[in-house]
Amino acid sequence: MSKKIHAMNRRQVLKSAAAAGLAAAATPAIFRPAIAVPATVKIGLVGPRTGPLALFYEEMSYCIEHAKKTMHNQITINGTTHPLEIIAKDSQSNPNRASEVTQELILQDKVQIVTAFATPETVNPVSDQCEINGMPCVTNDDPLESYFFGRKGDPKKGFEWTYNFFFTGAGATAANMAGWQRVPTNKKVGVLWANDDDGRTFAQVMPPVFNKAGFTVIDPGRFDLPSSNYTSEITMFKAQNAEICFTVIPGPDFTVFWNQCAQQGYKPKAVQAGKVSEFPQGVYPFGERANNFFSEVWWSKFHPFKSSLTGQSSMEFNSEYEQNAKQQGSMGLGFRHSLLEVPIAALKRTHNIDDPASIRDAVRDNSFETIVGHIDFKTGPFPNTSETKCVAGQWRKGEKWPLELVIVDNKLEPSVPVGGEPEVIRYS
Repeated sequence: MSKKIHAMNRRQVLKSAAAAGLAAAATPAIFRPAIAVPATVKIGLVGPRTGPLALFYEEMSYCIEHAKKTMHNQITINGTTHPLEIIAKDSQSNPNRASEVTQELILQDKVQIVTAFATPETVNPVSDQCEINGMPCVTNDDPLESYFFGRKGDPKKGFEWTYNFFFTGAGATAANMAGWQRVPTNKKVGVLWANDDDGRTFAQVMPPVFNKAGFTVIDPGRFDLPSSNYTSEITMFKAQNAEICFTVIPGPDFTVFWNQCAQQGYKPKAVQAGKVSEFPQGVYPFGERANNFFSEVWWSKFHPFKSSLTGQSSMEFNSEYEQNAKQQGSMGLGFRHSLLEVPIAALKRTHNIDDPASIRDAVRDNSFETIVGHIDFKTGPFPNTSETKCVAGQWRKGEKWPLELVIVDNKLEPSVPVGGEPEVIRYS
């Protein structure tokens, strides 16, 4: 009898437990305890993956993947670890397209912060859209004069949401001139500045800088891009014996110009090919004809700075890139990496990740140690900007790569070691 009672009690317990389980399963989710999943933090990025400025994008994809791997696709803010997503959009080297994809990032992708790089044609329209929409924005690779005055910035007020770090045109020119001063020329500079943001800004602010240093500027005036004929400009440079040539035009346009120089017998002693000579892939096509091209050097493997993400030195990061990507690192490599360093560091210091103004304040009120040096937007020289210093370099026949950049003057940044002396171009 006791065995029967025990069996019945056991069956009743099991039935009750099963009923309780079914009841729990049937209970709506709203009545069950919820485990909150931290929201994904999104960084938007705009750059010219295609089009005439595509040279600027060479290392960006690598730097994005490198940062995501280093961060394990997550970021910790105020003790909470969030999934991290970096959403990259192609500007197609077109300012209008840059504006459009920025709106997509803000309105559709709902990013927390936007980044952009690669000349005023990309950076300025992206920054303008962010300013209009109250979106924190960090950019680089846009000379500070072109960034600030190209956007009609007021030095008394500045901007509210947008910040840029890079060299000043005056600073880069000073670095260039320090190199030019040390080669024998007549100090006449033929300039090729287009009718774009860079060209118009350079034409406005650079001549006094040149003149003060004892150089004479020979300027044929603004012209629209793309152009297939530079005969009038070359004729003026030859007629006035411009022994230095300083161009700021995209790679395809410079190729046309430099080929026509060879055809028409214009042989300057020093050439500075802005938007071309900053990149190995920009000078490779010219072979020996690029030997001793000057370039302002924004960053190199020789710069004495470390990454805030990885702790790697400039040399270590550059070496790792060349080993993994199987191509030569450019001065853009450090700036592509730093474009992620600054917003990530700012997000980590944000008090309220759901408040755009809090993210903006973290950008504005902090300083950052990066692989391109110290960044502090309170230092200027213009509101919302932080200047990085340049040195002078020249392309020479390399040992590991066809052409390698040699630092030839470090007057403006003595911490960067010099690897050679400035030389004139030699024509065969």
